[in-house]
Amino acid sequence: MPTFQRQLWEERAWARYEKQRSKDPATEPKARARLDVDITASASLDGLVSWCARRGMMVEFTNRREAGSFISDEKKIYVNSTQTYENQLFILLHECGHLLVGSGIGTTNPRFTLGYPSTYDPAVRGKFIHRCAVLEEEFEAWHRGRKLAKKLEIEINDVRWNELKTRFIKSYMRWALKDPDFESHP
Repeated sequence: MPTFQRQLWEERAWARYEKQRSKDPATEPKARARLDVDITASASLDGLVSWCARRGMMVEFTNRREAGSFISDEKKIYVNSTQTYENQLFILLHECGHLLVGSGIGTTNPRFTLGYPSTYDPAVRGKFIHRCAVLEEEFEAWHRGRKLAKKLEIEINDVRWNELKTRFIKSYMRWALKDPDFESHP
């Protein structure tokens, strides 16, 4: 599996900037601001991918439907590469939060044993107690991801972090409450 290629990502960010700037010079300040965010996010992603590798976790950037997922038994984190660089960073931090929680099959954290680890247990899966445990872990993963960013000195725009986190938490809640208009699992 290819590793994170920071230089390639930064080249893509510069190409987007140049394209936007040449298409409409009036948008240069906005394009420059996005470039700055992308460059900062790619540096942070590079460091975070290395942090994962030191813990035996591989990170794969892919165009999977879900924004991100932590698969403990595969020792892999998937991040949707169609998101902005900053969103990919936030999503990866959240998925690292699941790693820090100790999520997955074989977890010893009793707080979360009825959540994702019980996904394969038909006696628990789908029951409200299971959905609540999953919801609790999702909140905790966002919290731990934010603490990890602070520990690794990753700069976070709190407004954009909270906007993305809130969007995902809303989807988790809809899933937990079995909203009939919501089909996906968080």
